[in-house]
Amino acid sequence: MKKFLLYPKSGTEKAAVFWNLMASGLNSVVSIILLLFVTRIAGTEDAGIFSLGFSTAQMMLCIGNYGMRNFQSTDIKDKYTFGTYLGSRILTSTAMMIISILFVIVKDYYPEKALIVVFLCLLKVTDAVDDLYGGFFQRNGRLDISGKLLFLRVFAYCTAFLVVLLISGNVMTAILASILVSVLMLVFLLLLTKDAFSFSVRSFSMASIGRLLVECFPLCLGAFLLIYLGNAPKYAIDSYLSSTMQAYYTYLFMPCFVINLLVGFVLQPVLVKLTVLWEQKKNQAFLKYCFLMHLAALGISLVILLGGAILGCPVLSLVFGVNLNSYSAVLDVLLIGGGFFALAVIDQVILTIMRHQYAMLWGFGLASLFATVLSPLLVKSMGLMGAALAYTCSDAILFLIFLLFILFYYRKERCS
Repeated sequence: MKKFLLYPKSGTEKAAVFWNLMASGLNSVVSIILLLFVTRIAGTEDAGIFSLGFSTAQMMLCIGNYGMRNFQSTDIKDKYTFGTYLGSRILTSTAMMIISILFVIVKDYYPEKALIVVFLCLLKVTDAVDDLYGGFFQRNGRLDISGKLLFLRVFAYCTAFLVVLLISGNVMTAILASILVSVLMLVFLLLLTKDAFSFSVRSFSMASIGRLLVECFPLCLGAFLLIYLGNAPKYAIDSYLSSTMQAYYTYLFMPCFVINLLVGFVLQPVLVKLTVLWEQKKNQAFLKYCFLMHLAALGISLVILLGGAILGCPVLSLVFGVNLNSYSAVLDVLLIGGGFFALAVIDQVILTIMRHQYAMLWGFGLASLFATVLSPLLVKSMGLMGAALAYTCSDAILFLIFLLFILFYYRKERCS
């Protein structure tokens, strides 16, 4: 296993691309896989609760990660030490769990629903720790190790969840098993890499942690609000519709993950290169890469939108064992929103590289306000179509604001 993790010793671009694809792919579809089994074994009612809990946990993970992955992996001048990143991750992960508990209390969920949400958030803490070390490996030119570590851990806890769910038929027991396996796998795999890499945790101070948290705060808030934009319609469904409708909306939302998966595959391998181009003021090459990433995201979105219009609902109905054919228009609107979301994520990364994190808060603030106000109104009056429209309009607003900021700052800093 140690040889598998560290080979090849020098790292290769092909290995980085392959394992980034494998890890990103599995991590993107794990919610689909788990939800599929929960639906088949426990029913659509439990599936609706699980999907809401998983979405909430993903949103809370933004607090744990604190938006640092792109910042850490592009910290080519070593402004902060690994110890500083580690110390900050301990604080943010603790804050993540405290906020998760407060969230279920404020929402007044009944005990079983509350525990499912909190336990899924605890599972995501292991993702936050994994993300920290993944950023370290990527920063040191070993994105392949980052991908291998994530792939093996997610595969292990996903398998544990499915086996325990099949045996017990209880969702909460399956989540607890996946937490245990995820922790053990993370510790085991990191111990295998300790001889090849020096994870120095001594060279940090609370002052440096504080500076890092302040600098990355807009990234954290931005990542949180980015996920919230997708969750706002789900919370409106939770308020006005049934858990079964929640499950149906999640099934229809699944193809949007494919767009984000493929865009993530395009984005991660060129992240450091794009940072170097910006730092070295190679403006033409920087603009070329930005244009190609947008073009790739647009192409991927159009292909999936076409495929979704033809095969989406019949395939999803077959996979999940429910009739979704009457919701084809809802799926089309969601896929358009998924395209806008992918473009907004690319623009978020570009603004991070340009080190204009605080400017993004305007976009997130306006789009989140729009989603918060519009989602309940549309869901209450139009059901699932209202949820889809709220999601798509919010992401379109976010993308347009980010794009305007990129053009403004580029013109100001590189064309003056």
